[in-house]
Amino acid sequence: MSPEELYKIILEIDENWTVRSIEIDDFNQEVNVYIDYNKSKAKDPETDEECSLYDHREERSWRHLDTMQYKTFIKCSIPRVKNRHGNVNTITVPWADKLNRYSYLLEKKSD
Repeated sequence: MSPEELYKIILEIDENWTVRSIEIDDFNQEVNVYIDYNKSKAKDPETDEECSLYDHREERSWRHLDTMQYKTFIKCSIPRVKNRHGNVNTITVPWADKLNRYSYLLEKKSD
């Protein structure tokens, strides 16, 4: 199993997302997991309609559970869609809420 496949399982992401790469920063003891959306369409969070991708937001970062002693971060340029009303919206990601900078699993551990 490749490291990318392992992190796909650990992060509980579905077939719409791909772990593109993993970077390990030994100096800062961090793991950066880069994720891409791999479909040409996505559901608009406003209307729930299936739309073609419009573009991608700038890369964002979310703190995730540690990998051993290394802090782990998810990094992704989230796709946006343009719905039938002409509104451009950012799709939802399966690992965090819209405005959060922490993954669901990290928040769950904090409870």
